[in-house]
Amino acid sequence: MIRSVRLAARQALLEQRSFWRSAEYALFTFAFPLMILLLIGAANVGSYLPGTHVKNTTVFVPSILAFGVIVAAYVNLGSKVAVLRHDGVLKRIKTTPLPSAAYLGGLLASTVATVILITACTGFIGWLAFGAGPRPGGLPALTAGLILGIVCFATLGLAISSVITSAESAGPIAYASFLPIAIISGVFDPTFSGLPQWLSRMVAAFPVKALTELMQGAYTARPFPAWDLANLALWTAAGVGFVAWRFRWHT
Repeated sequence: MIRSVRLAARQALLEQRSFWRSAEYALFTFAFPLMILLLIGAANVGSYLPGTHVKNTTVFVPSILAFGVIVAAYVNLGSKVAVLRHDGVLKRIKTTPLPSAAYLGGLLASTVATVILITACTGFIGWLAFGAGPRPGGLPALTAGLILGIVCFATLGLAISSVITSAESAGPIAYASFLPIAIISGVFDPTFSGLPQWLSRMVAAFPVKALTELMQGAYTARPFPAWDLANLALWTAAGVGFVAWRFRWHT
């Protein structure tokens, strides 16, 4: 057990080195959310949510926190595992002395480290540039959202990797499977509204909306997010079941 943990930690370190040496992964996983934060955030400076005294940036910053979690834990992990499977790397791992669980654990640990770093940088820049920071009583919600978000979307990332059939389509499929939902969930526009009731209910059933509202609750006073917590837990359970059924180490 101790040996497996040590090997997983070493693999996580190797994955982090590989991540930062790859301009493509680093740019779209780390820099992309920060660019969106600064560009759209600057356009919302000085404006307020309709009918309230809450600044748009106070809601927008935690929305980008959620976006960063999804990009790192879902898009990056899902597309990377799909590419590794397509290139035969996962298959070769099975023939090495490195236990499969240690390799996968290291991959997940590296993802967690990346998400934490993205969250810290996004939160700091959001505070520095727009004065938006979590309220003191919102830190438990922020922590819960971060933990549940990482677990949920990393699981879903492994799940989506199981249905991607080529390395070329890995990134586009991963982004296309969540970006439209993020847009109509108001992640990039705090004032977005006016959806038909049926579409609004459908969007609320996805974990993107749940994680976004959990993170927003850390910045603004909101009712206890029981549904959001349950939503993420249900999607995590569904993702675990799908991974157990479909995940393969070879094409």
